[in-house]
Amino acid sequence: MVGPDELKRETAAAELLTSARSGHRQIDSLGPHAPQSVSEAHHIADLHADLLGYGTVGWKIGATSTLAMQLLNSPGPFPGRIFEGTIVASGERASVEMVAPLVECEFGFWIGEDLPIRRERYSLSDLRSATEAVSPAIELVDSRFADMLSVGYLSLIADSGANCGAIVGEKVAVADLPDLHDVSVSCQVDGEIVGEGSGHDILGDPWLAFEWLANHLAARGLGLRTGDLVLSGTCTGITPLANASMVVATFSDLGQVSFTR
Repeated sequence: MVGPDELKRETAAAELLTSARSGHRQIDSLGPHAPQSVSEAHHIADLHADLLGYGTVGWKIGATSTLAMQLLNSPGPFPGRIFEGTIVASGERASVEMVAPLVECEFGFWIGEDLPIRRERYSLSDLRSATEAVSPAIELVDSRFADMLSVGYLSLIADSGANCGAIVGEKVAVADLPDLHDVSVSCQVDGEIVGEGSGHDILGDPWLAFEWLANHLAARGLGLRTGDLVLSGTCTGITPLANASMVVATFSDLGQVSFTR
């Protein structure tokens, strides 16, 4: 049970995040309203989503690589909502307004069947059966914090994982997929390679990140719906865009995804 003082603090934090996101600006921190536990951080994220009033069309997974965990000082993965109107098809101009954008190259899982709340854990077999397809994807990251590395992972959870949107390539049916942990990925910004990795860098296999999220959401009384997009977490690091204009991510045996600002 959340006490009145804790609820007041969480509501104040959610209001700060909502004001920053709606106003397309950044703040230094949540100050005295910063979450003190994982459960508080998730509750603030839930309140933030309610205050925004945007529909949720998917979820991103943060800190699924060793490098990301070290950068964010996170003990493990964490989730963030993807809001309606922020998913863009490859090759299109990103219309999402961003303050200090960063990009991450990820695997995008498209849900073909509902994965509702249940007590029994979801297995990899369950997820493969419920997945329509996988796309090469780029996550657009734009934190509500001026220095997202300094505020701590709990505040990033409250900020819906600093997600701003996603660029998605063509869907590849599950039956036609390569082994995702073997897929190599490179990220080019204005023609220069700025990051490289593979599916193995994402908890050993992007499917394992997806499995973590499905069971995490079920345990929190949430679920995944048909049509939702799940972003696996980055395998090429976190790349700032600054004044860059074009990003191209190439996934061996899976395809390519790109966008311009």
